[in-house]
Amino acid sequence: MRIGIVTDIHENANLLREALRLADNHKCDELACLGDIVGCDTRFYDHSASRSAKECIGLIRSSCRWIVAGNHDLFASARLPSWSNGFVYPENWFVISGPERKKVSSGKVWCYESEASNDLSVNESGFLTEIPEFLIPSGINDTFLFSHYIFPDFTGSTTLYIERNHQLKKHWDFMKSHNLKFSFIGHAHSSFAGFAYNRNRSFLRAFHSLPNNSFYLGDEPVVILLPPLSGEKGRTGFSIIDTENMKLSLIPIFTS
Repeated sequence: MRIGIVTDIHENANLLREALRLADNHKCDELACLGDIVGCDTRFYDHSASRSAKECIGLIRSSCRWIVAGNHDLFASARLPSWSNGFVYPENWFVISGPERKKVSSGKVWCYESEASNDLSVNESGFLTEIPEFLIPSGINDTFLFSHYIFPDFTGSTTLYIERNHQLKKHWDFMKSHNLKFSFIGHAHSSFAGFAYNRNRSFLRAFHSLPNNSFYLGDEPVVILLPPLSGEKGRTGFSIIDTENMKLSLIPIFTS
């Protein structure tokens, strides 16, 4: 089976339509979305002409078999993450201003102080409240894990980015306890695919990025960091994993 994987759309409807067209051309059997369907930080993105949270959710709902939530999806639907690195969200978190959120957050969680308004209706917001923080797809490859980021911060709602091997210990423990081998994530907006392996050199860099467009994942447990569909810099696109030979292909989308 060929599974197309898209992540970090950030309301870019034009890029999403192109990704879905290319996924069809590449004969993907199913599609997965790793979150951040919505959410547009005005400091980083300049696609206002094609920006529609409503359209992106409609396209993802009608096209993807597996969908997980990212931190921006949670914020857009006034939903708190299951883990917050010790930060206790105040009851009025979603109604206070961005600068106020930044002041009380102590730098532990994202504050969305530059988040653009969106065109979501109650229907789309309700959908975002229901999608899970992670998925282990059954019936296809029971060793896959789909999430926006790393356990326990599956949604990427904290400001902690994984940089060293030892920071992945809880994620490896989660994978081992569920007999998982291949973990697919987004969130970090890497220009290239990144790979992390469960090895003993705890203070070395966690993810090693490679500029290639295709990789064979082999049989060793691995966390695969995928490039975003909508990035503020570098190349963008989506990915395809072939479950027969475990070949990962990156499909770039070039924009003018």
